[in-house]
Amino acid sequence: MKTKAWLFLILANIFWAGNLVFGKSVTADFPPVWAAFLRWAIAASVLLPMAQLVEKPSWIQIWRRNWGLLLFMSLIGIAIYTLLTYTALKYTSSTNGSLINSLTPAVVSVLSFLFLKEKVKFRQGAGLILSLIGVLTVLTKGRLLAIFDTSYNMGDAILLAAVFLWAVYSIVSKRAQHLPPIAFVAMTAVLGVLFMTPLLFMQPLHREQVTPLGIMGIIYLGLFPSIGSFLFWNRGVKELGAGKASITMNLMPIFTAGLSILFGQPLLLSQVIGGTIVIAGMLLSANPMSRKQAVSNAGAHHGGELTLKPVSHIESKCT
Repeated sequence: MKTKAWLFLILANIFWAGNLVFGKSVTADFPPVWAAFLRWAIAASVLLPMAQLVEKPSWIQIWRRNWGLLLFMSLIGIAIYTLLTYTALKYTSSTNGSLINSLTPAVVSVLSFLFLKEKVKFRQGAGLILSLIGVLTVLTKGRLLAIFDTSYNMGDAILLAAVFLWAVYSIVSKRAQHLPPIAFVAMTAVLGVLFMTPLLFMQPLHREQVTPLGIMGIIYLGLFPSIGSFLFWNRGVKELGAGKASITMNLMPIFTAGLSILFGQPLLLSQVIGGTIVIAGMLLSANPMSRKQAVSNAGAHHGGELTLKPVSHIESKCT
């Protein structure tokens, strides 16, 4: 049973890595806003009937009691975050995107310390600093001393903004733990699609540029990272606990690099070195939870990333 749980967690992370790799190729056919819109439209069309079948939620009651929270989280976590991610992937590599996303736990920790007064242990802080050095190694192509003189890629800067928004989303998402998880993600997906609809006219879609590969990529984004990762992650957390499950998130940069190579994207030495440092930092900062905590968290709600990243995943990691 535990072997199957680890397999579920690995698959979830592979699908999340695929979001960045396929997202990179999809933006060659679709404008970023169309990529984000179609991804969540596909996900919503599957999640709505799934939630009705599995959870049978009271949709109207959920909306009346949580409309402000749902609007905020769909705007920040579905519409803006996803749009920024796909916009960034037009200018930077999927490998860079994965490594920059790995900064999320550091940003979450800082915001939690500033606004929630949560303490940061020495080991956790040291690991986060080490991870930051790893990301800077990637962004500066290994020339850390030239950090202030380096001309940064616009895509990297956009992803850093997305990481900040996702950190805000992850902190606020704790307020949604009382909601049915599938219904919650379905509702935020629908609202996110509605938010993005007016923006479609700002980036018109040129149908003649859409290829079969681009269509396959959109379908992948709508099904695998948006739904598949969500289901596999929750199954793995249920068996192993959130603490152990979070360790597997350190594999995502490796999976992203591997998939990028398969799709013909070059892998730089600075990315290899930086990625190794990032993973080492994440392992150092991992805070093993007690068995009692892990069992307790395993039953908690794990809400959307948008790549549908669950709440527990964000608290322990990150997009």
